[in-house]
Amino acid sequence: MPSYRALKVDLSAKFKDSVKKDNFPEFLKTSKAILSSWKENDFKNIIELTIREVLLDLVKNGADITLLERVFQFSIDAALQDAAAGNVPVFVIGDMFESSTISECEKYFSFVESRVEIFKKDIFFKVCKNHLLRSCNDLLKRLSRSQNTVFCGRILMFLAHIFPLSERSGLNIISEFNLENTTAYSTNDDMFNDLASEKGDVTEGEISSQNQSSFVVDKNLYQKFWSLQDYFRSPNTCYNKMQWRQFTSCTSDVLTVFGSFKSDDANSSKWKQAKLPSPNGSCVYFAKYLTSPKLLELELSDSHFRRYVLVQFLILFQYLSLPVKFKLESYVLTEEQQNWVKETSKSIYKLLEETPPNGETFAHDVQKILQREEYWNAWKNEGCPDFKPLSDRAEVEKKLKKRPIEDIHTYPNKKLCPEVTKIWNTKPNNWEACRSAKRNFVPPLESYFGITSKAEGGQVIQKKDTTDSKYTWKALRLLCMKSPYIFTANTAPAKSVSEYLETIVQKVAKEKPQTEKSVNEKGKGSGVNGEDELSSSCCTLTEANGEDEFLSSYYTLTEAAAKIFQKRGSGKNFPKERQAKFL
Repeated sequence: MPSYRALKVDLSAKFKDSVKKDNFPEFLKTSKAILSSWKENDFKNIIELTIREVLLDLVKNGADITLLERVFQFSIDAALQDAAAGNVPVFVIGDMFESSTISECEKYFSFVESRVEIFKKDIFFKVCKNHLLRSCNDLLKRLSRSQNTVFCGRILMFLAHIFPLSERSGLNIISEFNLENTTAYSTNDDMFNDLASEKGDVTEGEISSQNQSSFVVDKNLYQKFWSLQDYFRSPNTCYNKMQWRQFTSCTSDVLTVFGSFKSDDANSSKWKQAKLPSPNGSCVYFAKYLTSPKLLELELSDSHFRRYVLVQFLILFQYLSLPVKFKLESYVLTEEQQNWVKETSKSIYKLLEETPPNGETFAHDVQKILQREEYWNAWKNEGCPDFKPLSDRAEVEKKLKKRPIEDIHTYPNKKLCPEVTKIWNTKPNNWEACRSAKRNFVPPLESYFGITSKAEGGQVIQKKDTTDSKYTWKALRLLCMKSPYIFTANTAPAKSVSEYLETIVQKVAKEKPQTEKSVNEKGKGSGVNGEDELSSSCCTLTEANGEDEFLSSYYTLTEAAAKIFQKRGSGKNFPKERQAKFL
């Protein structure tokens, strides 16, 4: 049996040959034949070691980028075919980054960018996410945010596509600020003395009178302008009264300067735009804060620079105004401060609209972006809950699919219950049937519960099925409207619904003969003046003792009033004056 070193040399040679031929299945078949007696874990380990060693050898010898991409793709294929661990591709790309220059890493990073969907698979994401995040963060530490801005953005965009929005490693949960992001500016008086002397020596041909500014960049304006960066990096200092007063003073002066100073179009700017190469071959421009007093006048006239500063104001104002979960309770703006923020925001948006190019469009876009930030702030205040994936569009459309017209307009419809079919057969137009006045009625208690009187003064109660849920529900609704007994105080143990209904119906049945007798006696000889007897019933009601007697008298009174209105509702023997007196 050959030694381990000999096997490794043999596998490395075969793997290099497979990379050149772009034939990974052949290498996998050969390696399985050579290592057929090895255990599964040992087989995966030696495959991983072979891939990484060949990769480092190719990088060391300056191999073509195509071969390096094949090695990376072979590592993915090995993981997919269970010939290597799932985190091998991340180790391979990490080795590339660590053994290459920044310009080379920028080229190699396209290997990962083009395979975002592959890394989202469970076989890779679960085992690779921590290693992938570590590799990207290590690479970011090597880059300059000003010189490698595009590359930094590519890395951050890749991480944003790989990890979900609720990933804790990418969230500023407790709303911390980068207080180390300081902006250094000059406080030396000699710098401003030199600046004044240089301006005096400038000839007329260097700067046209048309572009001369109407103000002088002095030490006061310079320090006020750059001191605002301290508030932008630490917004909570604005809640201090002394700091707020200083902030508002600096802001007002700077915005006044922006309003009175002419800004140059990006195409005709006096700046010499930096030409930085980008991946697609075009040139892009990125501003960096240069705090020399000699450059402030040029910076204020540059449209890009003005937009950066004005948008910083809007972001700060939004933070000060919105409720943030981890703010202290004392961090609240007063009504006067809120009014100042609103007025200043209007001035800033006006300045953005006046700043070329496409000022109005840019101001509108910034406003929309900040409005969306309010939703993200609310999501963050709720603890950044996970986002649930949307249902498949086909399933949603299937649920919302309307029933065929013939199914719902066929009378009678066998798919529906008999009661609905009966309603449709009665009146085919459903809306007209619902609007019918015949549906607006409330049955009397006696007819609903089947209470009838005997000739000798007794009563008969038709037996109803109190276990029927429809009947009991309607009965309780009717008793709430018609009977006073349902709301009486009761200290007895709770009964079932059927027993409770039977008790209430018995009370209503006992009261019915007395009510009819009282109404009949008062109706005899009352004639047109029946309202006088009704008034005496009202006196009896006011003199009632106890709750039961009061409710009984009230029930008698309402029944008597109903009888009178039924007899005299036509108005022939019931003049309007008597109706008003009765009411």
